[in-house]
Amino acid sequence: MLDRLGLDRRDRRNVLVVMAVVAAVTAVVSAGTISVRLVVGVIAGLISGVVFVVSTALINRYKPEHW
Repeated sequence: MLDRLGLDRRDRRNVLVVMAVVAAVTAVVSAGTISVRLVVGVIAGLISGVVFVVSTALINRYKPEHW
């Protein structure tokens, strides 16, 4: 599915790294019980992954030829 958006292997790896880092940092700095922290971390990681995929797909589609 990500191939349809024009994401190559490096982009797919980067989205997983971004999601993991955002989820971990959010889970650590959020307040609440451990289950609440994990849920917040997962939600934040998923949202950051979606934003990363959309922005990368748009950049790949509309970037100038000399990039």
